[in-house]
Amino acid sequence: MESYPETLKTRLHDEAYEYRRDAFLAFLKSPVRDYKESPTVKDYVEITDTELQEMLYGEMKESAEALEFSESANIKINNEEITVSDELLKQGVTVTTMVDALKTQPELVKKYVFPKLGKERIEYLINSAWRNGLFINIPDNAKVSVRAHTIASASASFASKTVIIYGRESKVRFTDTYSTSGQGKGIQGKNIYFFGGESSRFDYLYLQDKGEEVRDITFVKQHLERFAEFQFFHINHGSSKVLFVDESQQYGPGSSFRVYGVNFSTRDQKMDIRDSSCQEGEESNADIQVRGVVTGKSSTIHRGNIDLEEKAMKATGFYDSKILLLSKDGFANSKPGLEIKNANTRSKHGSAISNVDEEQIFYLRSRGIGDQVARGMVTAGFVGSMIEKANDEDFTRKVYQYAESLGANAFLATN
Repeated sequence: MESYPETLKTRLHDEAYEYRRDAFLAFLKSPVRDYKESPTVKDYVEITDTELQEMLYGEMKESAEALEFSESANIKINNEEITVSDELLKQGVTVTTMVDALKTQPELVKKYVFPKLGKERIEYLINSAWRNGLFINIPDNAKVSVRAHTIASASASFASKTVIIYGRESKVRFTDTYSTSGQGKGIQGKNIYFFGGESSRFDYLYLQDKGEEVRDITFVKQHLERFAEFQFFHINHGSSKVLFVDESQQYGPGSSFRVYGVNFSTRDQKMDIRDSSCQEGEESNADIQVRGVVTGKSSTIHRGNIDLEEKAMKATGFYDSKILLLSKDGFANSKPGLEIKNANTRSKHGSAISNVDEEQIFYLRSRGIGDQVARGMVTAGFVGSMIEKANDEDFTRKVYQYAESLGANAFLATN
């Protein structure tokens, strides 16, 4: 990465140059952990510096092939080509690329982009190396439904950055799907930052289903003002390596953050799913529930930290992780944590890792249902209560398909 500063001065020398430079310096200053995370592994999902270098110097291709966009998508992203429906624009929503936003909306970029370098080593690097992404501004009091679908070439390596601003008392429902076309082992990193106005409500439905050799790195950050509500449904199904980091920054009193996450790992996939809250606002609330399904020789780790700052009087924070282990060769782990800095709060965490309940299978088989189908049904039921809260038929249907398929296939693999 020694030559990257020269890349900043040439290929990435734009209006965000100083921001990129500062983010890269923060990356260089971040220590690399030199000890093992457990007695058996150094990292549950290891992203090497060689892979980061691929992301750093890679570029999006002009267009992805064999595109199958969601029919309901009103924002379609084909690598760097973005199409936005007229209906969405008529509602006062501004959608542009990050590159164009630097030129056309410098005041908003200065306010919402430049102050946020990140908190983690790889997040810093993405904030330095992004080629493009979305910049979305939703006005006060708006009530909109956004359905974005991003398709990238599986062989492409790149970093992208998306910033979504939504005004006070707005109500937004945003479905965000990421997939790939073709074959390839690209490493694709993205930072997605939300900035919610007072008394706003945002429902975010995130689905990652990329090619089985792609490596996916995602950081999602929510910055919530007073009485802002954010409800987050995230699904990770594809990619060979997944590092998914989600954290709320709840500055405002009375802000609310709810997470319902599900990940599916199979073959030799490795997934590291991290959901955390950082609460400063009085009477703020965070409720994080995560479910995982593990098959084949894959591995999943759930991490969650509830951080209640000294100012967060009367705040509540909960974290709950459950993982269904369907394979003798699979691996599952859970690392919840609490960091409580004042006594006037309520918080708790829990985690559980288990196999399929054979009594449930016996009950279904006694009703004439075959073993394979029964295990698929139990797996779907394990995640179903989480995702049905999204109230989105297409989103829920896909998750059930993933669950039923993995549950049934896990049975076939052991028989």
